[in-house]
Amino acid sequence: MVRGKRILSVYFYLFMLVIYLPLLSLLVFSFNDSLSAGFPWRGFTLKWWEAFFSDTVAPITVRNSFAVAIAVAVVATLMGLGLAFVLVRRGFRGENVLLSSLLVPMAIPFLLIGTSLFLLLRVRLYLELSLFTLAIGHILVALPYSSLVLMARLIGFDRSLEEAAQDLGATGFTTFRKITFPLIKPGIFVSMFLTFIISLEDIAIARFLCGSDPTVPFFVYGRLRRFEGLPLVMALSSFMVLIALAFTCFFLISAIRARRE
Repeated sequence: MVRGKRILSVYFYLFMLVIYLPLLSLLVFSFNDSLSAGFPWRGFTLKWWEAFFSDTVAPITVRNSFAVAIAVAVVATLMGLGLAFVLVRRGFRGENVLLSSLLVPMAIPFLLIGTSLFLLLRVRLYLELSLFTLAIGHILVALPYSSLVLMARLIGFDRSLEEAAQDLGATGFTTFRKITFPLIKPGIFVSMFLTFIISLEDIAIARFLCGSDPTVPFFVYGRLRRFEGLPLVMALSSFMVLIALAFTCFFLISAIRARRE
């Protein structure tokens, strides 16, 4: 038993090292006075970070990406919560069809989804490409993940707690606010975090739907086509990593608190 725990501990630390070492090295090399992302170390410098903050486009892409990702996380989680309640709590004819249709975006490459949405929104509906159309695309691909996470949370939910609250005179809204929501809150946080990341890292759909409002992945892809753009990209990516880690810590702390409560 003790040996098994040690093996699992070693595996866990190796896994964390593999996951976070590239991010840590990216952060370190963003302060290296060199055009290449690697050794030898040529001295500490802040000029790449200064170039990032003084760039006319890079900070705007960060703002665009986080604005879209936050909107997608909120809307996709709300929609996923509604679908989860319908699929778990309401048995109806066509339930399997709805569930299968919900999972279709998970099986289609983002490139095809971006092309289809471009033809629908721009060519057929004549909508101007913007962050709004991009958010529509990201909500479409993020909704299945949100729904599945929340469905799993509701399936293991003890409904006798809700019934007891209603027997004591609680309304439906009060039951949801005081009983249901606190118990499914960890699933809501996981859903928001997952959909936030899906939106933040996308480039295929953004290529078709962002219009003149570029996001970080699209900006990084364009700058990496030139070798001299690598240091600025490293600074921008490091800035995104720090913000993403801050969001990760927030979601984890919130989920742990909700679990303890």
